[in-house]
Amino acid sequence: MNDFLERCPPAYVELLGSLGVQVGYFACGMIMEKMRPAYVTATSREVLNKSILNHVILNSLHFAIATCMGGNSILSQGYPKKYQLPPWTELISQLVIALVLRDAVFWIVHRLLHIPGLYRVHAKHHEIKNPGDHHIFTISYMSVADFFFLYAIPIVSVARFLDMKLVTTLAFSFISATGEQVKLVWGDEAHDEHHVNGAVNFGAYGPMDWVCGTSGQ
Repeated sequence: MNDFLERCPPAYVELLGSLGVQVGYFACGMIMEKMRPAYVTATSREVLNKSILNHVILNSLHFAIATCMGGNSILSQGYPKKYQLPPWTELISQLVIALVLRDAVFWIVHRLLHIPGLYRVHAKHHEIKNPGDHHIFTISYMSVADFFFLYAIPIVSVARFLDMKLVTTLAFSFISATGEQVKLVWGDEAHDEHHVNGAVNFGAYGPMDWVCGTSGQ
């Protein structure tokens, strides 16, 4: 494994790690779907296909960028010594900071996407009025551009800002993705309220909405 990591260009190692995270995300989603109470609206195959297609397109974009950059790291500023396992204290502290920053970046991007003119990028996601009534994967039912700005940009920008080791970045990505699934297991009322109201609950977790005064009921 060490020989492979040393020979393989950094960007492609990151891409393989990202694919592994997404496989884990889909596996957890299927398990959590079985744990959920019965929900009202059956999710159409079209919605699920769109969600999966977004992942395929973004992975293709990731590969294209990695190739254009000559295989140089996309996620880290201080490569190549990023394969090393971080100390537990560093791992936990960076994960906590990263999740706080991700909520902030997500809130800013999401709020901007509700500005008239930019909303057309985000409008498809709001075709679903009550996400809690649908399959757990409908959180990624949106346009490709929307998926890129709301999910790729926060992860990549925070990872580069904190200059995390690859293991920490992948753990951060996995927790960010599955965290929203966990909320849907018991019903994400804040997300549903956002889809009905459109003027509240822009953050991923809640603290930024509390700080900025955009919390719902």
